[in-house]
Amino acid sequence: MRGEKTRQEIIDAACELFIQNGFHATTTRQITEKIDLVPGALYNHFSSKDLIFEAVLEKYHPWQKIPEALREARGATLQEYIRDASARLLKIWDQNPELIRLHLIDMLEFNGKHLPVLFEETYTKIAEIVEVAKSREEGLKDVNMSLLYRAIVGLFFGYIMSDKAMIDIDSPFSEAGFDYFADTYLLGLFSQGEPGAAKREPGIK
Repeated sequence: MRGEKTRQEIIDAACELFIQNGFHATTTRQITEKIDLVPGALYNHFSSKDLIFEAVLEKYHPWQKIPEALREARGATLQEYIRDASARLLKIWDQNPELIRLHLIDMLEFNGKHLPVLFEETYTKIAEIVEVAKSREEGLKDVNMSLLYRAIVGLFFGYIMSDKAMIDIDSPFSEAGFDYFADTYLLGLFSQGEPGAAKREPGIK
């Protein structure tokens, strides 16, 4: 059990340092010093800094919180379900908003190298949760999993990025916040993604 505790301490310390400094600017020595660990002892748990980063993403990347939000979400329609799940996800994110930097670090320093694996892991978990949700929510009987995942990720990341960018702008968007963004985003998404949905006007891309 001591070994598992030390491993988790390494992950937590590395997560904090990666967020502060980025991946390449963080050294394994900094990680071990942060938890008073003998430098060589780190390699009893991780053979490289890259594997530490992967462990951090596995535990703390924002996508890992999506299954939790979906498990508690409710909605009579797919749109309502997505909106409720995204609102719950934002509440979870508000507890540790700095974790979004892990996503940006992977995009900027690794060209998104780790995202396909994260996607596969969370997508599998979500599919299992949605199967349970379909049994209790009539509006989810014919849910399109690809559309659902795209909506959750897009709504979550789109809102938090726009929210940060427009925080000082006096506009209906900033006043209405998430509800305004969710309605606008989902209207656009489902007008394109649902079978039988209205087609776009000619010339509009």
